[in-house]
Parts: sequence; C-alpha cells; structure tokens
Amino acid sequence: MIINNPEKIKKAEIIVGIPSYNESETIGFVVEQISLGLEKYFPNKQSIIINVDNNSADGTKQAFFKAKSNIPQIYISTDKGIKGKGYNFHNLFSMMKKFEAKAGLALDADLKSIKPDWIKKMAEPIFEGYDFVTPYYSRDKTDATITNHLVYPLTCGLLGWDIRQPIGGDFAFSSKMANVWLKKKWSQTTYQFGIDIFMSLTAFFNKMETCQVNLGSKIHNLSNPKLGPMFSQVSGTLFKMISENFNQIKKNIEIKKIPIKGGNKLPILSNSLPNKELFRKIFWDNLDSFWPTIKQAVSKPVYEKLNNIRKEKQGEIGLDIWTKIVYDFLYSYPGSKDKFILIDALGCLYFGRVARFFIENGHLAPKEVERAVVKRAKYFFKKRDYFLKKKDEKLC
Repeated sequence: MIINNPEKIKKAEIIVGIPSYNESETIGFVVEQISLGLEKYFPNKQSIIINVDNNSADGTKQAFFKAKSNIPQIYISTDKGIKGKGYNFHNLFSMMKKFEAKAGLALDADLKSIKPDWIKKMAEPIFEGYDFVTPYYSRDKTDATITNHLVYPLTCGLLGWDIRQPIGGDFAFSSKMANVWLKKKWSQTTYQFGIDIFMSLTAFFNKMETCQVNLGSKIHNLSNPKLGPMFSQVSGTLFKMISENFNQIKKNIEIKKIPIKGGNKLPILSNSLPNKELFRKIFWDNLDSFWPTIKQAVSKPVYEKLNNIRKEKQGEIGLDIWTKIVYDFLYSYPGSKDKFILIDALGCLYFGRVARFFIENGHLAPKEVERAVVKRAKYFFKKRDYFLKKKDEKLC
C-alpha cells in the first residue's frame, strides 16, 4: 500500500473515499463537490477525503491533489500491478478503522451529477444509527443493466430485500459495518467488481440497519457492455454469497420495503436509444460456445425453449424463461466443477435477456422503463418457489 498523507492526519470522524483507476479527467470535480458538502453540512466534524486508487498512470493522483478543497486529502494506492475496485475499498475500510472514523462514504470518481448535499443526505443516516446506506436515483435507461436484470431482481425476488441499487457504487456506512466487512473472508471476485454486491449482501445477511437515500439522478461515464470481467465478478460474488447463506432464505416472506430518505420521487432524465443490436450480437456470437454448459445447468423445459431459440436463430430471452434460467443457474452453482465457466455462460444468456428487454421497452420513456424493471423484479418474487422447490427436493 502506498500512502501520501501531506497533513499527517491521524484521526477523523468522517472519511469520504473516492475509488479510482485512471480518472484524472473527472476526479477533481468530485473532490470539489465533496469538499463543499463537508464544509457546509459538517463544519464541526473532522473530515478527510481519501483517493483510494489503483496506481493510475494518467495523473489521477495529481488531479486529486490539485482540486479545490479546504478539507484535508490523503492519497492511497495499491502496489504496482494490483488492480481491482475491491482492493480500493479494502484500503478505505482499513483507513476508516485506523482513523477511528464514525462514518464512511464511497463515491464514484466519474460522477457528473454529484452535488454538495449528497454528503449530507448520505452521512446523516449514519449518525442517526443506520449502518449501511445505499443510493436511490434515476439512471440512464441504458445504464446499470447488470443491476436491472440480475442483481436487483434476484435480491428483491429471492431474498425479498427491496434495495433498488445494491451495486450502485455510492454508499455510506458506519464503523461497525466497515469492521464486519474487514472480518469477512474475501474471494478474488470481491477484490474486483464484486465488491459492491459483497457489501450489500453482507449487510443483508448480518441484519444491519439499512436505508436508501434519494440522490436525484446519477450521471456518469457509461461503458459499453462486454462479456467480460464486470458481469463475471459481480455475478460470481452474488451467487457465491447466496449459496453460502441458503439457510437464511425463508419460504414464506413478503418483500421488505427499505426506507427511502427523501422520498421516492425522482427527476426525469433525457431519453436515449439503447444499442440493442450490440447486446444481440454478443448473445448470438457466444451462444454455441457456451451451449454445453447451458445444457447442463438448466432444467429440461428451459433447455427445450432455449434450444428452439437456438435452432430458429431468432428471438431472445423473455422474462419467464430468464427468471427460470437465473434460478436454474443458482441451483447448479454449488455443485458446479467450473463455476467461472458457469457464470460466463449465464453472462451470454444475460445479453440475450437485455436485448429482448430493449426490443420490447427501448422506445419507452425512462420513467416507463423504470416501472418495467421494477415489475420484472416482482416477477422474480412471484416465481421464487420455482427455485425453493428445487432446493428442497435436493435436500430430501
């Protein structure tokens, strides 16, 4: 770990961390908004801003320190060659423990919509007694497809935990929560993009006091979808943690509404057109190579439907079959000999699912797309017995 602490800070009540990797163009604005928020809303609390970086080579460190800020700043980096969002968060949690901070925040380095009052909205619940705070905001309808079509439906549908942004990237947390994370055993995917869902599910399975905060909208740099590390690391961590906590999944539950500080009314974002053809191409280009794994993972009725799609070379993944696919893969996960290939095969089908969703809903206004996403998450809840019966039969 590389630490640059110019003001020799040894203690703080609030730590705001900015995880980064090559974010020199955007991190300065984020620092300035955080500084304004801390100055305005928490003038009597000792605060620091920490850039937890992955040894960026584009001048992120220099841009961080050049930003206008009246709040002390510390730069921390992983050693050369060590990269992964989770490593940055681990460093942040470690610094929180070292400085005996009461409240920690983590904010993406590429945020364009962050405002000073985000700091107030996120930190206040921690001082009120909450341990974990997740964001609630509008996002571009082409953004957050892993959240919208896998993570949110599964956490809401199977666990009954209605957190809209379980991997939103912007969080607040207590020292108690940070210590719980540090004490857990971290998998390799947790040290990568799996960190967000690790944080959220650890809070859920440890019954930590959780709330959501209305931050308005999230506008940041969008990345084109690719069948690669992000889906694999997020999904691998998601499946691993749920599989390890099957005993906590209750049969008869209702969806638990998690309080939203600031209400659930969100601003309307400008409309955009999703590139559904890109999702379709990734799906069809990879389907044959993953077919043996898919065939082993899904039930016979699901296999037959998928095989018809494959033979006819048209159509993508509809809601009902996608719901059963996810539950089939989750059921197959604990006994899989090659879990990485299993998750990558699910990733291929995920692109087919996203393509179908945008074919059906891509023309709709963002608000209507949001309703469609929430409705489909509730469908996962409606069909959760499909998975529970499979699990119970195996136990018998």
